[in-house]
Amino acid sequence: MYEIGTGTGYLVSVLSLLAGREGDVPLIFGCEIIPDLFDQSQRALIGTSGVRVQLGDWVDRLPELGLFDVIIATSAFRGIPRLLREALRVPGGMLAMPVAIPGGGDCFTIFLATEKGLLTVGARMSVSVPTTGSIADEDTWYIPLEKLIDPRPKSFLHIEKGRGFGHPVLDSLAFRSYLFGAEPNFRAVNLGVERTFDLTHYSFGLIDSERRSGALYHGRDIVVFGDLGLEFAGTLAAHRERWQANGQSDLSRVHYHIPWTAFDADQLPSGYVAALVG
Repeated sequence: MYEIGTGTGYLVSVLSLLAGREGDVPLIFGCEIIPDLFDQSQRALIGTSGVRVQLGDWVDRLPELGLFDVIIATSAFRGIPRLLREALRVPGGMLAMPVAIPGGGDCFTIFLATEKGLLTVGARMSVSVPTTGSIADEDTWYIPLEKLIDPRPKSFLHIEKGRGFGHPVLDSLAFRSYLFGAEPNFRAVNLGVERTFDLTHYSFGLIDSERRSGALYHGRDIVVFGDLGLEFAGTLAAHRERWQANGQSDLSRVHYHIPWTAFDADQLPSGYVAALVG
C-alpha cells in the first residue's frame, strides 16, 4: 500500500495493523511533503513496524518503489495523474482518492484497476485539502469573476435570501456536480479581487460571458447581474427542482469507466469529465 500525504501518520499506523509485514520488507509506504507533518508522523510511528514514510514530493518517490496493490491519496486532484496509473497493479489494484468537483469540494472515489481501465466501485461526497507539490493545480476551479465579464459597479441584484440548501455542504457539492454535467453555462467564480481560499468569496451558477450576464448561488443568496440575469435565475431554479426531483443526484452515485487509452492523451481526464462521457 502507498499513501500520498501521510499527514500526522494516523492512517498508515492503522493500515500497518491490518497489513502486517513480510520479513524485513515494509508493506505500507507513504510520503509527506510538509516537514512539520512528516516529523509528527515519525513520532507517531515510533514502535510501529512494517511502515516506511518518506519526506518529499510523491511524484519523485513513488516511481522508484514499483507497483502497489492499493494507493490512497488524502488530498484532492482535478484529474487522475498518469503516475498513479503507472504505479497501480493491473488487474486488481485499488486507487482511492478525492476527485475535485468544480466549485469546490470533492468526491472521494474508489477505483478498481481492470484489464480495460479504471472502474469506480464506490464514491462519497467529501471536502479535502487541494493537493500540493509539483503536480498541484496552480489554477483552481474558481475563476475570478472579473476575468469573465468585467462586471459594472453596483450591477448585482440579490433576489433570494435564506433558502440555501438542506445540508449546506453535501447538498451544495451534489448540486454543483449535477450542474457541471447538466448545464454548459455552469461556472464557479471568485467574487474577491484576488485568488483566495476563503470560501466566503466563492459562488457558482450560470454565466454567459459574451452577454455579461449570470445568476449565482452565493451562500444563501442568489445573485443576478446583466440583461439575462433573471432568465438565468429561472433556469437555475428549474435545474434545482429537477435535481431535487431526481433524488438530489450527484456524481458520487455514478459508476463509470476510464479506459487506459485515456491516459495516453496529453491532458488526462478528470473522473468527473470521464463520467459525463461514459
